[in-house]
Amino acid sequence: MTPPKVSTTDMFSPMQDRATPPAGVKLPLNLGLNDGTYAPQRCFEVFKRYTQRTDLRNYSSPNNDPLREVIARIDGVDPDNIFLHNGTGPILKLAIPYLLKQRVLASPKRILRHAVSRAGFPIITPRFTYSKVPKKAAEGGMHVDMLPLDPGDNFQLDVSRIERRLERGDGLVYIVNPNNPTGNILATREKMIPLIERFPESRFWIDEAYVHYVDPGEHEYFSNLVPRYPNLMVSRTFSFAYGLAAVRIGYLLAKPSFVADLERQVTNYRLGILQEQLGVAALEDPDHLPFVREATAKARAQLYAGLDPLHGVQTFPSQANFILCRFTDGRRGSELKAQMARRQIAIKCFDPANGQNYDPYFRLTVGLPEENAFLLENLAEVIG
Repeated sequence: MTPPKVSTTDMFSPMQDRATPPAGVKLPLNLGLNDGTYAPQRCFEVFKRYTQRTDLRNYSSPNNDPLREVIARIDGVDPDNIFLHNGTGPILKLAIPYLLKQRVLASPKRILRHAVSRAGFPIITPRFTYSKVPKKAAEGGMHVDMLPLDPGDNFQLDVSRIERRLERGDGLVYIVNPNNPTGNILATREKMIPLIERFPESRFWIDEAYVHYVDPGEHEYFSNLVPRYPNLMVSRTFSFAYGLAAVRIGYLLAKPSFVADLERQVTNYRLGILQEQLGVAALEDPDHLPFVREATAKARAQLYAGLDPLHGVQTFPSQANFILCRFTDGRRGSELKAQMARRQIAIKCFDPANGQNYDPYFRLTVGLPEENAFLLENLAEVIG
């Protein structure tokens, strides 16, 4: 006789009434978007400048030059290397399709290859990464080559695989560093510079959305290499370590001619005066990033300590403001997400992508200490 099939949903504890959240926790609680926790203190000095009904009547500078100049000074680039927009999402959506089209049309061989196989200038990226980039590229008819990341070695990227792939033909290498959702550093300057130099016709996009959680003394950022290498691009955001997701500021560092091409496709005054001034204040607050790194490290430790006793849950090392987890007993992240949603807590799980299944995985964003404690309390009740 065939034994009855047991749903993995039944492996979770029976639903209990949701507890009233403690002080400092507001429901619904979203710990699935990787929002930052704390904004720089200097940002609140900006708001004090606006006390009259006429204080917000003027536009910002057309090209947001005050913010570009501060970014240039801090990141070791020129203002002409900087393309600003309302977060990095619009930058990725605008710049990557334009770049791929530009590179395909630059070579008759690429045009032919693209016509035959859509691989005229493919995206080359790790398999378990920020999924919107490969997903949107594939939906747009572009070829995507996925590089393996193995949970057995904590998702380390074998850079030699990039080299072997580029030896077969140029492409756009897209690396999130630290990676989302795995939380680890995938690439270092030491390993990437030889590739950047050896393959000048390829393009290398280092997405440093979460890099400010890592002390530059432990990991050297890529930003100041952009003026030296015209085939290197680096993107950044204020949404995470700077805690300004509500303000929507992102930027791309690239060679001036590419920045100029992007500027021609959009209008001036993209960032309002509050965005511009809050961005400057955030960058010029010397105490903020050290504070956030320390607070985030403590919050990660809090989550690790609470997750460790949970049966059938594996966690992975992270250097960002989130932790990737995996069920080892057959349960699925989507089922946990549904159970937590009933308690008005949002977490992240992963849909299948590019032929890969991520059913056992889920990701938890670091919150405030009281939010983390509430999350862990509910996870313990649900997971059992």
